[in-house]
Amino acid sequence: MAARSFFSAPAVILIFAVLVAYLYGPGVRRTGVVLGLFRTPASTVQTLANDFGIVERTTHCEDLHYHEPSNLLFTACEDTESTRYSWFPALAIFDSPSGAANAQGSIKIIDPVTLQAQTLALQNFKGPFITHGIDVIDDPDRQRGEAVYIFAVNHIPNRDHYEKGDTEGPKSHSVVEVFHHIIGSNAARHIRSVWDPLMRTPNDVLGISPTSFFVTNDHYYEEGIMRTLEDLYFGTKWSTTIFVEFSGAATDCDGHGVEASLALDGLHNNNGLAHGRTPQEVLVASCSSGVLHLGINSKNKGSADTRRSIRIIESLELDSTIDNPSYFADPYANSTFDASGFVLGGLSKAANLLRNIRDPDAKDGVMVWKVTPLHQGQQRKHVGGDGDNWARWSTRLLFEDDGSRIRTASSAVLVAIDPSKDDDRRRARLFVTGFLSKNIVAVNVDL
Repeated sequence: MAARSFFSAPAVILIFAVLVAYLYGPGVRRTGVVLGLFRTPASTVQTLANDFGIVERTTHCEDLHYHEPSNLLFTACEDTESTRYSWFPALAIFDSPSGAANAQGSIKIIDPVTLQAQTLALQNFKGPFITHGIDVIDDPDRQRGEAVYIFAVNHIPNRDHYEKGDTEGPKSHSVVEVFHHIIGSNAARHIRSVWDPLMRTPNDVLGISPTSFFVTNDHYYEEGIMRTLEDLYFGTKWSTTIFVEFSGAATDCDGHGVEASLALDGLHNNNGLAHGRTPQEVLVASCSSGVLHLGINSKNKGSADTRRSIRIIESLELDSTIDNPSYFADPYANSTFDASGFVLGGLSKAANLLRNIRDPDAKDGVMVWKVTPLHQGQQRKHVGGDGDNWARWSTRLLFEDDGSRIRTASSAVLVAIDPSKDDDRRRARLFVTGFLSKNIVAVNVDL
């Protein structure tokens, strides 16, 4: 999810990071490619007008999830443009804590056919709500598709810092909000807020059960030059993923009944999370280094310990920054064609954001990738771990834009189009959103 303080760093820091990469390994070319230093943003041409659409009233929705049983998209949006440019800890923007204290973001559901967005009423919830990463899982106590739990990161200004004079404390008291939503209703009921000291710089969340989740800390440092170095030098592997369990309903203490433990460390700028091809597979994105990690969600077998960890199995490089990953399971797959794969949105020229994060009129181009297994015999070298390991993957650029139609891409999902209703073509509707996008866009793409 969008969390890159290099967006606001001076150009000299970028030059320094490239120099460090050059001196300490072959990473200089990789850094230049991922940050798009020499790339000219481009746009995919849509020949038919009805192949491109806009989802109105979806301002600054950083994350997006497709819930297949209900055929609905879920997202969390800032709604008011001014909030993002004055308070967003994920970009190290702390300009207006007073404005953030009154911010009222929203959770929305979107019909992928009509492109109509509905804002859910948040019952039993008292703001503020400064949105970021979200996740949606089925309610295990109901029939699949009847109800869901929604987990949403909320970046609340820290009252201890701003009102009680604790200047050494963090500026943001970021929590995860937990909601319950009955499909077909117009509301989501707030269950409780969840916080633990291990949740230092939360970015994205992955629901495991109604009372547990993984959450990424995308940085060790909240702001400053060391945080910038974390983004730009891929060797700073200081970010973590935390496993959190909680019990009980809402109380005045968001830490009540909460237990947290380290689930994953040793990665650079781990950011977005997603469920993968199996219930055990976890997707972890290293955002500013452009690496997708495939991991396994596991716990100690034969132990009463309920804590979980993530074990990375494989890592794949993309040629841009990437953010929140998603997995597309092709519902029309057959023995001759299966379009299933990982979908990732990112920035075509991330270095441009150095000067753009407080400019509502700037353009920041996007790239959306699809990663699928190659046919037998075609191989691509494994990126991480043992150099003798090989994986078979194909990377395809699904969509790009120079920032004219959509600004920034932090999440992208595919929703298949029924071939029987589309002249037997194998296509899907691609939804793209970004932390600075004025609206979600929908693009019909060939699979």
